[in-house]
Amino acid sequence: MSTIKKYVSLTKLFLGPQVLTLEQLCEKLQRTQPTVFRKLSEHGYYSSYNYAGKFYTIPEIPNFDSNNLWMFKGARFSKNGSLKETVWHFVKESKNGKTHAELFAILGVRCQNTLLNLVQENKIQRDKIGSSFVYLNSKRSIQKKQKYHRKIYAESLKKIHPSYPQKIATLLELIKKPKASRQEIVLRCQRTGVDINKSIVDEIFKRFDLDKKRAL
Repeated sequence: MSTIKKYVSLTKLFLGPQVLTLEQLCEKLQRTQPTVFRKLSEHGYYSSYNYAGKFYTIPEIPNFDSNNLWMFKGARFSKNGSLKETVWHFVKESKNGKTHAELFAILGVRCQNTLLNLVQENKIQRDKIGSSFVYLNSKRSIQKKQKYHRKIYAESLKKIHPSYPQKIATLLELIKKPKASRQEIVLRCQRTGVDINKSIVDEIFKRFDLDKKRAL
């Protein structure tokens, strides 16, 4: 009966620390690793996708974010399982594929070797798009869509996006001096402390159709 009570209290065991190693669980439950691991398997558990899966938690504990990820004191967990399973999920489900840098930003760990293993197993594909290597779904139909969206995304990054202060500064200088040249506007804005250049001013003129309005 005492043995059953110990295993029923597995949930309570995690409430305080939230994350435990297998060694800590063995010590608290006074059982061998195979026995503890069997009980974890019966209950359901997550192992960390960093630290070589050293840390464990149970489904009742994590508050997963929108990416189905959760971190506690440096230990990182994924609803999708191991690092390999998680990387595979993000690549195959992505709208425009994933670069290693993008995966690192999401997962908080480097995963070059994991990506290489997935490519070697033909679970994902790698292609150079622009200046970056992009990892894509292995299914050709989905891969084609990912490449299309990746190229659109890459083009959008090349576009100039004037900030709100840059727009306001340009418009104010035009009000002060309606016939000012674009380069003059750049210099006048820079004197007021606004970080701006001619390409940005050109884009603002284009967006607001300022040449036409100034002519009128």
